[in-house]
Amino acid sequence: MTCACGSDFQCRAIEEWDAQHAMLCYTCRSCGFHLGIEANNREASGFFARPVWTDEAQHRLDRLPPYVAPLVQQEVEAYAVQHRLALISTGLMMQARHHGLVSWHPDAERRLSRVPAAVRAMARAELERTAQDREMPEVTVALMDDIKARYFGVAVPTSRGTHGHARRLTGAPFGAVSTSCMGRRALLRFRCFID
Repeated sequence: MTCACGSDFQCRAIEEWDAQHAMLCYTCRSCGFHLGIEANNREASGFFARPVWTDEAQHRLDRLPPYVAPLVQQEVEAYAVQHRLALISTGLMMQARHHGLVSWHPDAERRLSRVPAAVRAMARAELERTAQDREMPEVTVALMDDIKARYFGVAVPTSRGTHGHARRLTGAPFGAVSTSCMGRRALLRFRCFID
């Protein structure tokens, strides 16, 4: 990129704002003008021709033993190139180290164990897919709450008495969750157990 003064911008920092977004900080080499670009990690990859590490990911890499760091760097950069990403964040670093698999926080694992067996595999797959899409290294309870709110909305009390089940879920996009292999009752039980 070129500044209005005619000089090129130099990328001086790449900061992670959260698991999905980064702030690219540029400075003009001659006039000192500062420019910041906020983008998600995939969009930010378009600014770079080769793999570039965020400051946080570089810090983690620098803390590794000197005989391990080059091996990890090679593995992570190969993973990034394979997935057509140039910006390497801590989330992508963890994803590469786990070969694309997502780990589970113990509290999230306990919470998933309360989900009925009929829908547990589907819930696990959806949570892991969402964590990968958001470049999160692990499934957390906070992610489970977010998914629950997105799919089920807020429960409305039942008109059949106080069974503890919701009769209708407001704002719940039932088309977003496959209901072909399970009935509405299983979905409602899934919502009650994921709480």
